[in-house]
Amino acid sequence: MNMQSLCEAAERLGYKPRVSSYAQAGTASFLIAEDQEQKRLLIAGEAPSGFQGKEESFDNKQILCCPLTHENAGTIQRVFPWLQPISARRKEASFGTGDRLGLVTGAHIAAFNGTGVFPILAQQSKRELTLTGRTNRTMIEDVMWQVFENGYRGGYGADGDHLKTLEDITAALADGSSFITLDCSDHIPSRIRPTAQEVDTLEKSYCRQKFCAGGLQLHIPRDVLNTLVDEYWEAIEHIYTIYGHAITACGRDVSFEISLDETGIPTSLNAHFFVAEELRRRGVRIDSLAPRFCGEFQKGIDYIGDVEAFRENLRGHVEIAENFGYKISVHSGSDKFRILPCIGKECRGRFHLKTSGTSWVEAVRVIAMAEPELFRRMAGYSCQKFENARQYYHVTANVRNVPDMREVPDADLPALMDLPDMRQVMHITYGSLLGDCNAAGRPLFRDDIYRVLRKNKSLLGEVVSAHIRRHLQKISADAGKLFGEY
Repeated sequence: MNMQSLCEAAERLGYKPRVSSYAQAGTASFLIAEDQEQKRLLIAGEAPSGFQGKEESFDNKQILCCPLTHENAGTIQRVFPWLQPISARRKEASFGTGDRLGLVTGAHIAAFNGTGVFPILAQQSKRELTLTGRTNRTMIEDVMWQVFENGYRGGYGADGDHLKTLEDITAALADGSSFITLDCSDHIPSRIRPTAQEVDTLEKSYCRQKFCAGGLQLHIPRDVLNTLVDEYWEAIEHIYTIYGHAITACGRDVSFEISLDETGIPTSLNAHFFVAEELRRRGVRIDSLAPRFCGEFQKGIDYIGDVEAFRENLRGHVEIAENFGYKISVHSGSDKFRILPCIGKECRGRFHLKTSGTSWVEAVRVIAMAEPELFRRMAGYSCQKFENARQYYHVTANVRNVPDMREVPDADLPALMDLPDMRQVMHITYGSLLGDCNAAGRPLFRDDIYRVLRKNKSLLGEVVSAHIRRHLQKISADAGKLFGEY
């Protein structure tokens, strides 16, 4: 059945077709369509085996109406392999987006169109998934269905983000993750020491020579080496274990990123080189590494610190990364507009940028535009929950700086989301807004949030897409090759 005929059939059956989703496989035609309650996958013709759904008749033709279930997700990925997440290993520039609501993948796709930047569309930390009542598997499937709905065939990644244990990483890989971010913070500083023989080897390897990494010259004297061992030895051993028991063991192409950014001190160039060299000696191949840079990378607001100092710091880390054949990754990259041009230029267009939560904040802006009273209630509740939420995040917001919602006219509410304090408060209290219930067990805000955003999905898409696009435009400002050349 051709696209027009299937769309007409969908409408006759009471569904609104998503024309962009139309696809064919053999004699079967596929289309995402929705009614007032939910979306369905409609299949006309001889449906491949494995799909579960209800047959409906139209002009003596049978249409299989399938719910967007886990079982049907697995089946459609087998029919259309381009729906499966893929590795970012051979991608020069990659960018992670977090969709806490499962509603804005289409907006993210629109932002990336024509840029040549590879999107990691499925990306949520374990903490985010827990607070939003989702799982890694359902998050990936939500993204996959939206990829199909939008007719996007450019490839995307799925990040098992900031995972710490072998158990969690193995589970994420089983769910289909194509990108693993290993958070080493639980192993820094080290609680184990190398053996006397290992210490002797380390001193011979590092203390008796100088190292060149691109334009850098590094020397690690014995006292510095001892400090590096005290900080990173356990992390290095942990990375080695994860690499052997999960990354290589899974038997497929997976991007492997090391996160050193969740630590109390910036990652020195000597530390970066030491970790990279020890991983090389052990045969561990990584695709990107996230140092902790100078300055502050707080959630939801711009970079705090000296931009030129950051540029110099980044330049050194890039030299080391390129020496070992991987990319630099910048975490908490949301809204860091002051330094995005530096990242594009100093990384020479080869980087990974991780954002999280900024699309949620922009969705809150849409609520302020569309339903002011709901926004006012959300803002008041977020201020109440802020102190509890901040234990999970490094933020400096002060709720006393949040304006009294009763005194702000409706038309001025959306602009409040540009205020750093307001932005951070709303950024980190998403768990309470999406998860808290009243005494009767009814969600306080979740149902209303989804109702408003689904009702205003066009506006939501425009706002979120423009915001992500702004990041991409800023980071490409001095990089040259990100837009229009791939």
